[in-house]
Amino acid sequence: MKKMMFVLLFLLAIMLLPGKTHAASQMQIMNELTKQTESFALTNDAAVNSSNFGKVLKIANSNKVAANKIITVPKGNFPIKDTVQIPAGVTLKGQSQAMMPLFYMVPNRLVAMMTMASGARVENIILDGKNPVKAVSQNHNGISIKGTSPANRIQNVVIRNIQIRNFAGNGIYLKYTNNISITGSTPTQMTIGRIGYAGIAGYSANNTTIRSNRIQNIGVPDEKLAYNIALTSLYNEKLSPAAQNTINPASNGAKIEDNLILNNAVWEGIDTHHGSNMMIQRNVVLNVKNAILAISITLSNNQGTVSPPKNITIQFNRINNQADYTRLKIAKLPQYKTVRGIVIAGAKLTRNRDAVYATGIKVIGNHIENVQATSSNNGAITIQETQGAQVTSNQIQLEYTNPNEKIYSKISKTNNNAIAIIRNNKQFQVKYNLIGKIYTGNRATATISFRGPQNNGELNNAKTQNVTANKVVFYRNYQNITLQNIKSGGKIGWLLVKTISDNNGIHVRKTNHY
Repeated sequence: MKKMMFVLLFLLAIMLLPGKTHAASQMQIMNELTKQTESFALTNDAAVNSSNFGKVLKIANSNKVAANKIITVPKGNFPIKDTVQIPAGVTLKGQSQAMMPLFYMVPNRLVAMMTMASGARVENIILDGKNPVKAVSQNHNGISIKGTSPANRIQNVVIRNIQIRNFAGNGIYLKYTNNISITGSTPTQMTIGRIGYAGIAGYSANNTTIRSNRIQNIGVPDEKLAYNIALTSLYNEKLSPAAQNTINPASNGAKIEDNLILNNAVWEGIDTHHGSNMMIQRNVVLNVKNAILAISITLSNNQGTVSPPKNITIQFNRINNQADYTRLKIAKLPQYKTVRGIVIAGAKLTRNRDAVYATGIKVIGNHIENVQATSSNNGAITIQETQGAQVTSNQIQLEYTNPNEKIYSKISKTNNNAIAIIRNNKQFQVKYNLIGKIYTGNRATATISFRGPQNNGELNNAKTQNVTANKVVFYRNYQNITLQNIKSGGKIGWLLVKTISDNNGIHVRKTNHY
């Protein structure tokens, strides 16, 4: 019996030696040219694996029948030497969520681990950059999907239920794309984490769906920029705005929904610079320095901006809710302090031209807590250079803690502004918002504030006449509210917000007039 056991163990050891494989570590595919099913081994040898990937992908690319363009990879940890290039219409997948193969590069070069052509699909795999991320390197990406120009986009790509981790650049990098879907069955099944620059970065990325992802632990200390999700455009300061919009147009069309956006101490959770036609909804944001932004770059020499945000809806998102910390078992830590909640911005007015306005903006039904703004111009929601913006039915700082509380994990406090209306804004509506107590230092302060001389309704009105307009609406905003008030179903203690203040506390508008 002992002798038989020794023989079995010896055979198993031989099977697992480097460069060897066993029957289960095979990729099989029907070759339509030879009418034969061909097998390609996956071993502990990176060069062998990359060579076999090249062969099996070439066969899948030449096959015509859809079922013969699917490559299923067995579970295991497989080194590769070169970037895996998935051709048009080919699917690469693991057997299931419980049987996901893991790929890593040997030697670990700062290049994309995988590229995808139009119609390609990946599912149930793990891409691991392996080394801890200590510096940003923009070429070190998990998956790279790049067209050649706005007229030649990679399109109709599906990324589903995969894991990407430990990349110094981006988890997924998009440029000149259309109709890319990045989704999970649940956020625990589609995860991107420990990334240097952006979990998902899209440049001139149109009609992108990002749903049910868990994107966490983004950014490198002492770097200035890092994003969980960014859909934007590459900016070249040498180009005129017209040339910029032709060569590097803004991202247009997106659904960013039901994601977990976690742990980014460096910069922004969900961002679009110049984006249009985007729905950002039902996301949970915790421990992110700047939570959700739709903004513009103000250009030099009075050029305005490349393109202001247009038709952006930000609704039903939850920022720093204690219930989400508890449910997700996420620690509330001071290094992840949020200083801006939701920010909308066009381009600043100058002496020689009007502001360039963000239009079609809706900020609706978001629940925002614990935005410890460090600037008097920021807070839970900030709008600047907008026209026709709707800020409606948001819940802001309904969690209450003692303003003198010192233990950070027990603090939930929003500083300076619940809603800040900055600089140039026309024809906006602020309605039905429910607000707790807002603090400047330890002193309760105004909940809704004008910050800057060009807003509608300031006592001195606009200093530059071409930013004045009527049709500003403040209606039924309430303050001094807590979660307990709402749960009880009554309105005990609710106070109608009757005055809007500037940063000196000067009375500006009475909301019960509108």
